[in-house]
Amino acid sequence: MLSKPVERVLGRLENVAEVSGGWTARCPTHDDNMNSLSIGEGKDGRALLFCHAGCSLNEVVTALGIRVRDLFVQRRGADEKSSL
Repeated sequence: MLSKPVERVLGRLENVAEVSGGWTARCPTHDDNMNSLSIGEGKDGRALLFCHAGCSLNEVVTALGIRVRDLFVQRRGADEKSSL
């Protein structure tokens, strides 16, 4: 079974803290002394990321070693259909 996108993200972050409506963590893109990265889960299951220090989404996912598409729920058979 595939893990939820938000679980995959949280497992790669440091100093994760649960807050109302989601989590905060240290941003992996810059030298973060405070939790400046907000993490949430969209209604469709996608992981939502926002760095309050201004790091872009692409910078954050690259620092996490994932791709933007990894933030979305993977549908069964989606890869199979795209290879047709």
